[in-house]
Amino acid sequence: MKKNNHEADRIGDLLLAADVVTREQLGDAVAKQRAGDARPLGEILVVLGHATAEAIESALLRQRARRGELEPAEGLRLLDRAGVCTRRAADCIDELTTAATELGSKAR
Repeated sequence: MKKNNHEADRIGDLLLAADVVTREQLGDAVAKQRAGDARPLGEILVVLGHATAEAIESALLRQRARRGELEPAEGLRLLDRAGVCTRRAADCIDELTTAATELGSKAR
């Protein structure tokens, strides 16, 4: 399996790319680690309230996939989660469209 150490594989960079955390939030967590906090970065981000455990788990799965370390069952779980998120996003778009339509008709 393919392995690499690209910067893009770092958990913090994956979380930034996914818009889970901001640079400032990531910086807070990294500063805690540099100050001696031995916990994993994802755990610190969760404790600080900057990320959910689910977002960290997804990022860790993406990290393992990018490194070629993902088992088939984990890949399927990641795909299932992506499907759930896609359906949730579609539902939100439908709700926003309905709300916009209702607001438009009330404005007339």
